[in-house]
Amino acid sequence: MTFPTLLTRLDALLQQRRPAYYATLNPPATAAELAAFEAEFGLMLPAELRLWFGWHDGQRGFESFVQNNCLQSLSSAADTMRVNRELLEDGDFVANWWQPGWVPFLENGGGDHVCVDLSGTFTGHAGQVLEHWHDWEARPVLFPDLTAWLTAVVQAYEMAGEGGEELPDESVEEMELEHPAGFPQEFEAG
Repeated sequence: MTFPTLLTRLDALLQQRRPAYYATLNPPATAAELAAFEAEFGLMLPAELRLWFGWHDGQRGFESFVQNNCLQSLSSAADTMRVNRELLEDGDFVANWWQPGWVPFLENGGGDHVCVDLSGTFTGHAGQVLEHWHDWEARPVLFPDLTAWLTAVVQAYEMAGEGGEELPDESVEEMELEHPAGFPQEFEAG
């Protein structure tokens, strides 16, 4: 299934099963905002990530979108990247604590992120989805790409709300995403 089709399905699921949460979603990031982000960080965002931020540019508040993560806005992602870039340039990190090609799109409100890795750290596979912990060395590669991740999210939402009822926040925080064969792959900074 294509990424745009998955986004359309997710949008409908959120409107049907989490209408109060859906109301907290921000409007889409504009083409100008996406271009400014790319220019600042010297990155070319993959089409899927541009579509992601162009669907909804984060959310208001920290209510969970999936598991214990909320949608990170483009401006919040930029803030995260600026801080980590500065710390990296100052030599405050061990190897692979942070990389300039990691673009966060989910956050837990405590300094931890799920990122699209544009440089393919650890595996050489650019576009993989990895987890960044601010105070822990684990850097698992969760999914091979954003489409595989979104497929798992849509499937989890469909399974959690099979009866058509609204989903309580607790069920979203406890959702388990089905990983493709061979994932997650465990790596550590340092």
